[in-house]
Amino acid sequence: MPAPTKIYFSQVASAEWKDWVQVINVDFDQARIMAVAHNEKGETVWSGEKQLAPFQAWSIPIDPVSFKQELSLTVSSDRGIVGERHCHYQTQVLAFPGAAPELKNVGRRLFFPEIRPKTAEWFRVFNIGIGPANVNVIVRDTNGTTVKQFSHQVNPQCFWSFVDTDLGEVYGTMEIISTQTIVSERHLHYGTDIKGVAVGQLGQALDVNPSPRRIHFAQIAAGAWGDWVKVINVGYREAKLTAIARDQNGQSVWTNEKSLRPFADWVVPIDPVAAKQDLSLTVMSDMQVVGERHCHMQTEVLPFPGSAPEMGTAGRRLFFPELISGSYDFFRVLNITDQAALVNGIIRDSNGHVIKQISSQIPPFGFWTLRDEDTANAQGTLEVMSTQIVVAERHLHYGQQYHPGVAVGQLGQVLD
Repeated sequence: MPAPTKIYFSQVASAEWKDWVQVINVDFDQARIMAVAHNEKGETVWSGEKQLAPFQAWSIPIDPVSFKQELSLTVSSDRGIVGERHCHYQTQVLAFPGAAPELKNVGRRLFFPEIRPKTAEWFRVFNIGIGPANVNVIVRDTNGTTVKQFSHQVNPQCFWSFVDTDLGEVYGTMEIISTQTIVSERHLHYGTDIKGVAVGQLGQALDVNPSPRRIHFAQIAAGAWGDWVKVINVGYREAKLTAIARDQNGQSVWTNEKSLRPFADWVVPIDPVAAKQDLSLTVMSDMQVVGERHCHMQTEVLPFPGSAPEMGTAGRRLFFPELISGSYDFFRVLNITDQAALVNGIIRDSNGHVIKQISSQIPPFGFWTLRDEDTANAQGTLEVMSTQIVVAERHLHYGQQYHPGVAVGQLGQVLD
């Protein structure tokens, strides 16, 4: 699908929390952009406009308006746009893409593969539909057994927030079913496990057709990094799952199998295999499957959903709305096809000017890694174009001038 012309951020945080929101015109013509912030009641409290040259970035000046109140933000354009939001407070930094139907990260049935007791969990539901949304929340344990349900009505352009005490002390999953299209995000504030660290995820849309039965994780990290990967059978029959880990040349180095009842989870035992080499991981199922991966070392924790073409997270043209000069950027591109992929990376500055291009050929099921020196330590954006379907992820390790000891991760946003 083409790039969206309207993207949504379900929260712009208030008080000590600061939000940085950047949008990019990803079209080859000039774009007119309008940003509108709504309060909890759906009332417009702020708007701003900007004209952007092709591939130029705009950091939306929303922070002062949100200091005393929680907001949502909708950004509209007459050209294709993408965006990224970072919500930060000291060492807690959460990253979210701008959500849109074209990006398949909004819907009427959203799923969070993990909720955790004894941490601070926070959820936001934003109704982007035209009518009132009747929203039902289903909490399940790791075996797929429903342990709690509750509901709420959210009016158009309004949002609703709830927290871990509303869910109960449950380790498991959460499903949100709505009568209107919604965006939902989760903030996990780790407790004593990883003090001072938070990660954020958008709810994964389950109402996609066809549904994914194969998901990909572009990296399982080696060395001191630990990876935690959980997959869930979101079908209504027992599922047979197979996990395959491959090296950078696409060669299989490990496999494992598991049977899962509906909505039960499997923590894939991949960590020991990845101790000495970087790997990718593919999980196949005979039923619909979703997943989540956390890559962690000390206070650096990066979350990624399992990727699939059906979920809008794998494609031939991917875009990263931000590169930061002075921080360490790391990118991984995984070819998920059985044909060699010719991949071109285009690095632009914040005004949309191309400053470098780099290319590589990736073997079937193999991967390619780009580091800071490859992207010229640029302040700008990265576009990845491929002859085959790929998954790409970015790790941002903040430098000393921003949030030392903090890392955030994002998947490349699919524009094809």
